Amino acid sequence: MMKMGMSCVDITPPIGIAMDGFAAREPSSLGVHDRLKATSLVIVDGENTAAVLSCDLCDMDVSLVSEVRQEISARTGIPGKHVAVACTHTHYGPAVSEYNTFYKPSSAVTAYRAALKFYLAGAVEEAAANMREVTIGVGWGTSNIGVNRRQIQADGTIILGQNPEKPIDRQVGILKIQTSDQPGSACIVNFACHPVSQTWRMRFISADYPGKAREVVETLTGAHYMFLQGACGNINPVWINYSYEPARKLGTQLGCEIVKVWEDINPVSDGSLAVASETIKIPRYNYGSKENAVKILASLEKEIEKLKKKGAAEGLINWTNLRRKRVTQALESWNTGKPLPTVEAEIQAWKLGDLGIVFVPGELFNEIGVYVKQHSPFADTFFVGYANGNVGYVPTREAYAEGGYEVNAACQVSPEAEELITKKCLELLETLHKKP
Repeated sequence: MMKMGMSCVDITPPIGIAMDGFAAREPSSLGVHDRLKATSLVIVDGENTAAVLSCDLCDMDVSLVSEVRQEISARTGIPGKHVAVACTHTHYGPAVSEYNTFYKPSSAVTAYRAALKFYLAGAVEEAAANMREVTIGVGWGTSNIGVNRRQIQADGTIILGQNPEKPIDRQVGILKIQTSDQPGSACIVNFACHPVSQTWRMRFISADYPGKAREVVETLTGAHYMFLQGACGNINPVWINYSYEPARKLGTQLGCEIVKVWEDINPVSDGSLAVASETIKIPRYNYGSKENAVKILASLEKEIEKLKKKGAAEGLINWTNLRRKRVTQALESWNTGKPLPTVEAEIQAWKLGDLGIVFVPGELFNEIGVYVKQHSPFADTFFVGYANGNVGYVPTREAYAEGGYEVNAACQVSPEAEELITKKCLELLETLHKKP
């Protein structure tokens, strides 16, 4: 019989800490609108044990993920490679990644980052100490709170806006984990949409729409709630405004859809648990040609000068300098013929009864997640992004020719990334599917 334990811990940072998610925003938070949480789930099937954490954070670097895994293993004995550390990707949380390029390191961020691993490991330890026998079932809903954000201008350029004509993943996956007593049950949700509904100006800490959905689900069902962000690299909320109202409304709508589906799921399967992971190496983006790299570098040089002259936010200048550094490195590679260092990405897969789950470290375009789900050997499959590190944006191969923010400004992997990640996801899922 499969067993489960869950726990939730408050990870709200102190007021004044630097926030992550928007380079143009003034760095320090001004207050807390709603609390940030980290939810842990531990699953045991008698032979194998695995844990997943979902954190109300923008992202986590590989180094911090490694520290969290080590602390969890020391406390619980769960192998590090059997731990998935995912982020909801809220853009209204603290800056915790060591490679955060927006601001200079601060004592508040350093202290918060150092304490975070103990909060997360403690949550897993608590979950592991409260295991109960469970059955599981999966259901699917749909939500229209997101829209493809790659809007095409009259001149053919791509901006961050709304494009209802482009593909979008509206699926809401719900895993219902049922115990004999209702308070011990769990609702695990997989959905793809950027938590940016309060605009770049917002400086109050918030879990955004996933946090409001949690409130709705837990209030109406009495179950523990976990949100696993999907492949939302090119999906934004349909409503973005400088207030909490979009997060409240969209989170409520999503939460009600989750509850509707959750109530109709009849958990009948316990099944078995298996985990596999493999780290792949992805070629770094070289901007297609030497000529294109030269053109982009010249454009960035002009942009940096303009930003300095108008007294732009420090984070925006630092972000643009990082982009210039990446292009400069690519140009040097073109000139010397020496390949750029590869980007490492850990792909992790779970088998949970008839459900397959893949965890991928990046901001993947929704088409990639849809492809994996459609071609998975499992009856049901969740695709989770922003997990076990972050390699940045992973557009589809076709998107590179279109350009746009995700490609020109925030991508460090080559067009081959889509195929490499997709192939490894499906290979791992196929391997686990064959296990008894």
